[in-house]
Amino acid sequence: MTTRTARRRGALAAVTLATAIGLGAATAGPAYAVAPTTVRDGCAYTDDNERAQNIQTCWVWSDSMQTSVTVKIRPSDRQAGGSEQAAYFLGTLSDPSANGRGELYGTEYNLVAIPDSAKTWTSNWQSTPVGTDGKPLTTYEGNTFTPQWETFVGEELPVFLNERFDIGTSGNAVSGLSIAGGQAVNLALKYPEVFSVAVSRSGYYQTDSLLGYLAVPLTLSSRHGVSNGFDAMWGNPFLPGNTWGDNDVAARIAEAKANGQTIIVSTGNGLVASKAEWDEMIAQGGIAHVAIGGVLELASFTSAVLLNAQAAILGLPVDVIYTAGAHTWNRWIRTDEEEAARLEDALRKYEQGQSPALLLSAKPEVTADPAATKPVTESAVTTSPTTSAAPTPSTDTAETDVAPQPTTTGVVGAASGR
Repeated sequence: MTTRTARRRGALAAVTLATAIGLGAATAGPAYAVAPTTVRDGCAYTDDNERAQNIQTCWVWSDSMQTSVTVKIRPSDRQAGGSEQAAYFLGTLSDPSANGRGELYGTEYNLVAIPDSAKTWTSNWQSTPVGTDGKPLTTYEGNTFTPQWETFVGEELPVFLNERFDIGTSGNAVSGLSIAGGQAVNLALKYPEVFSVAVSRSGYYQTDSLLGYLAVPLTLSSRHGVSNGFDAMWGNPFLPGNTWGDNDVAARIAEAKANGQTIIVSTGNGLVASKAEWDEMIAQGGIAHVAIGGVLELASFTSAVLLNAQAAILGLPVDVIYTAGAHTWNRWIRTDEEEAARLEDALRKYEQGQSPALLLSAKPEVTADPAATKPVTESAVTTSPTTSAAPTPSTDTAETDVAPQPTTTGVVGAASGR
């Protein structure tokens, strides 16, 4: 797909989303009457911890994947009539609330996490992923499916959020960590009408290369148990019809300037920066894991330096944060406060949105999960998106809006995201 084709796709997506929502004013959605604790349809508090943090777990139907997807949302507390913006987080690792860092983000912003997306690169796949055990990726029902995460995050989810949480369909941010980092930037570039800000932490940006052809499938295999990432996700890079070029951040980063977007990138230098980092990696896998953590972050560092140089030469809106450290929690914690502050500063610039055709106040018709609100427990060969089962009351509370939290293990492994 050429850049021109990709732009046509973005324009078509914008028209599709605008049609789904209905034409209206060029502002973000109105605040939900200052009712952040009101549980929306299709959502629930899954445990006392989420209730304490005011995080609702929602099950959102995806037409593109024909299954429901788990989405976690911390609603804002903005006054009614104000604009509603959101920061979308790709994968569990990227989710600040899941990692005890939700307090870094002001309550005037909605936080939206898609926990399972990073398992399959938060991308649109050309064919069904197959596990290293030879079994295809399936939904909780046991049906095979082809991940279409870009379509879900960029087109389907914004409609749901506008309907249920009054979140505007423009002027938002998207953030990803590790393998979800580059995809956060990709999603913003592909859906500039939805995302004005992208944050990538320890991501990778030059994937359409011989090194990328080796590294991407290796990462999917070693981290998530997917054996056919070489040609199932973006197609065989040596054959016509592949989309590796369309998913190479460096190849299309110039679009950010034309879109008026803000891109924020952070990276460590690959060198262990503290005893806490060393202890973390030793506990996870010994000396071998220390080496892996260093190599992964060094690769991100090299990739970020190249992107930074490209941005400097072309005058692109890319802001890079450099620090010491390997591919570890201790390295990410070192910069997450600064990243959160820069994300919020950038969001303020886009508070009234950048795409008048898409910032619409009319309510869309949302395709509800046809069953109910709670997913069934997945089998050993299932992962990512979930399908819902009939609601079952929780046994540990009298509240009817509390549901058991679904598991996330499966053919592509737990949501490690790294």
